[in-house]
Amino acid sequence: MISVTGIRTVALYVANPATARRFYEDLLHLPVVAEHHGRVQLDAGGVRLLLHPTDTDTDDRAQARHGRTEVYFEVRDVDAAVLELRSAGVEIVQEPTDQPWGERDAMVLDPDGFPVLLTEPRP
Repeated sequence: MISVTGIRTVALYVANPATARRFYEDLLHLPVVAEHHGRVQLDAGGVRLLLHPTDTDTDDRAQARHGRTEVYFEVRDVDAAVLELRSAGVEIVQEPTDQPWGERDAMVLDPDGFPVLLTEPRP
């Protein structure tokens, strides 16, 4: 059984990362916790808010997007979750992949075609 432990990240795909950062950091007072390849992560009360430039994604994930928002569900074991979802007939868009920012994640599509990301933090 898949064990979701919470929402880890909400990703906003922004046209102007600097303007978005000023809004969330300076006006809403969310602290920046990391930056990676133009992406900015802020702490929104234990959930990460990821400001992602719209022009930096050219891989297959861009084809699965319906709009400019993604929700990442933290799971205990992303590989086991993908196996379970695959056996249930769920479309897997991205196989479990170790990411340079310290997570292992995968992407599936919900019944309406919306991307759902499953992520497992790595030490």
